[in-house]
Amino acid sequence: MEPISPKDLLLRHNPVEFDQWETESERKERAAQTTAPRITLERFQTLERVIRDNPLHAEPYLELARIYLQDSRWLDARRVLDSAVARFPEDEAVNYLREESQLARALQLHSEAEAEHASEPTSITQDNLERSRVQLNVLRKQVCLSRLQRHPEQLALNLPLATALENLGQRDEAISVLEAGIALPTLRAEASLQLGFTLSRARRIPEALAAFRRAALFRVPPPTPEIKQQALMAAADLAERSNMIDSARRYVAMLLELKPDDSLLSERLKALQSRSL
Repeated sequence: MEPISPKDLLLRHNPVEFDQWETESERKERAAQTTAPRITLERFQTLERVIRDNPLHAEPYLELARIYLQDSRWLDARRVLDSAVARFPEDEAVNYLREESQLARALQLHSEAEAEHASEPTSITQDNLERSRVQLNVLRKQVCLSRLQRHPEQLALNLPLATALENLGQRDEAISVLEAGIALPTLRAEASLQLGFTLSRARRIPEALAAFRRAALFRVPPPTPEIKQQALMAAADLAERSNMIDSARRYVAMLLELKPDDSLLSERLKALQSRSL
């Protein structure tokens, strides 16, 4: 069964800019900061003084918060961004960066708890790991819902929302969100793939196989090659584990049509063909 990886707890499925709401000049400035000398004490003091004076725009808050985030000074970044949200509640860049910083910190705490439990598996570290996992997913759910409320057109947020719901034990709600996503042409292949994994974890095998098959075979629009291959491989693995040998043969054969030179797939198909149904 496909496990839920800690990486799946990230908000996004694909790497994009840290802050998509930056202006072009802000993006260039941030890129330059990655190789520029460390910020001076005077600049820190200037920015702190500026935000104490209640500036008329959000840029000083954003600059100072990004500096703190680069140094992993999470509490200082949170203080600055909380003040920015209080002063500019409708500013999307402020809301977005605050959410991203909260998610980044929650993910870091989860990773630290996971590493601690791996090195010293006790009931205390297990409880800490579970607590950090719940906190991360609660936050992720809140961020997704908040962004969907602000930007209902950002329908791809339903995919990480479904992951958060499932991790919180709300699998039926996650399935409903994914089934709604299948109705949207731009999401249907990825939503079907995620639905297949969710249904397989629920041991709803025929429904999971149907979801994987749809993910691979949608025609309008067709799935990306990566999604198609992943869906067919997931379907083949699930069918074979479930002793549905005829189905497993069919999915492996479809994979071979995509990758005719794959010797491992060829051997796998031969092995399946030698097995009785």
